[in-house]
Amino acid sequence: MINQMETVTGMKASNSGKIKIIKRYQNRKLYDTQQSCYVTLDDIAKMIRGNEEVMVIDNKSKNDITAATLTQIIFESEKKASQYAPLFTLREIIQNGNGSISSYLAKLGAFPQDYMMKQAAAAALQAERASSDDVKQNLEARVASAAARVAADNTSKNAAEKATILPGLSDDDTPNLPTGNT
Repeated sequence: MINQMETVTGMKASNSGKIKIIKRYQNRKLYDTQQSCYVTLDDIAKMIRGNEEVMVIDNKSKNDITAATLTQIIFESEKKASQYAPLFTLREIIQNGNGSISSYLAKLGAFPQDYMMKQAAAAALQAERASSDDVKQNLEARVASAAARVAADNTSKNAAEKATILPGLSDDDTPNLPTGNT
C-alpha cells in the first residue's frame, strides 16, 4: 500500500524513516520541529543536499508548502548565481509555460505521466478540506450567536416578568379590580 504522504508530496521517507517537518509561521520564520530551532532557506537547502526528506507546513493553515519553499530556494540561488540561464530559455519559459517553470517542464514531459493528475487531486482534496473547515467554523459561529441570543432573550423575559409584579405583592396575590355591582 502506498503511503498517503508519499502520494500527496511525492516524497519517500529517508533511510532514517523520518520526514523532517519544518513549520513556517506567519512572520515567515521557519522552525525545525526535530531540532527545536529556527532554520533558514539555506539550512533547508543543506538538508536536501544531505539527502534528508523535508516537508514544510504552514503553521496556521496546516497546508503543505514544500514545493513553494523549494521553488523559493531555487529562486534565491539563481539571484546569487554568477551566471544565469540563457535569455532565450527564460523567454521560452515565459512564452510557453505562462511564466511557470513547472508548466514549462510539464509541457516538455519532464514529470511522470500521472504526476500532474496526482497534484491536481491533492489540490482538490486540500481545497475541499479548506471549504469544509470554513463551513464548520461558520456553523459553530452561528450556533454560538444563537445561544447568546437565547440567553439574552431569557434574561429579558425574566426581567419583564419581574417588572409586572407590583411591589409588595407576591405572585399569588392578584389584585381584585372593583366590579360595577358593588
